[in-house]
Amino acid sequence: MLSGNLAEFPLLRLLETLMGAARGGALHIEHPSFVGAIYLEGGHPVHAQAGSLRGLEALELLAGLRSALFRFDSEQQTQERSIEPGLRTHRLILHQFEAWKEIDLPDNWELLLQARPAQGHTRLSPLEVSVLTQAQGKSLAQALMNGRLSPLETAQVLNKLLHSGLLEARMHLQVQPEPLVVLTLYGRGQGVAAIDEDLFLRWQGLLGGGFVLRVRSKTQETTLRPEPRLNMQGRVGLFERDLRQLRLSRGVPVEVWPEVR
Repeated sequence: MLSGNLAEFPLLRLLETLMGAARGGALHIEHPSFVGAIYLEGGHPVHAQAGSLRGLEALELLAGLRSALFRFDSEQQTQERSIEPGLRTHRLILHQFEAWKEIDLPDNWELLLQARPAQGHTRLSPLEVSVLTQAQGKSLAQALMNGRLSPLETAQVLNKLLHSGLLEARMHLQVQPEPLVVLTLYGRGQGVAAIDEDLFLRWQGLLGGGFVLRVRSKTQETTLRPEPRLNMQGRVGLFERDLRQLRLSRGVPVEVWPEVR
């Protein structure tokens, strides 16, 4: 069974090899964010799938991958037909791969996309605004499979937004909730959660920048702005207005964790 990684055996070369040998079977592609497959008969692609995408759109997404595990099973066939074999389709597939060469997205499609404040006046088209809004908080792979545009069209817009600095791609970290005990902060403040300075700096280093705090009790959950303070180990300080809104009181245990802003 033919297997490997697209980083060492690019998908276009792999497909050209299988098509040139008139092979039939299923080329399975295992990406951390989704599973894909391209089915061939007599060397011609007849069906493709990638996550929720089917047909040429699925193949278009797979064409942009630079790294993913693959395996070819010559015994596996499919009854589905989402791609019309022929010279026109072959040319279209080549066009997809050529178009991806002009796009410089991160190789890691698990990176989380976050909007950044515009530096100066930046004019965006309605399409670019829509993609920016839809991509916010999603992984690169999720954004490429948004369904409104083809993966290639979405990639072209994301490429512009990333290189203009209006969008950034960050590592998505799973940070375990920290069990803390509520402490009352006195004053007229609101929307703030005070945590120990060491914990604040640790989370800031993990997320690589600004973040908000998710505070969860047994019955409520909210997002607050973090504020570092000294000598707050094991505690989280909340103002009285937030305590009333969350139906919390001093000494109540909660879970707190950071989220990328």
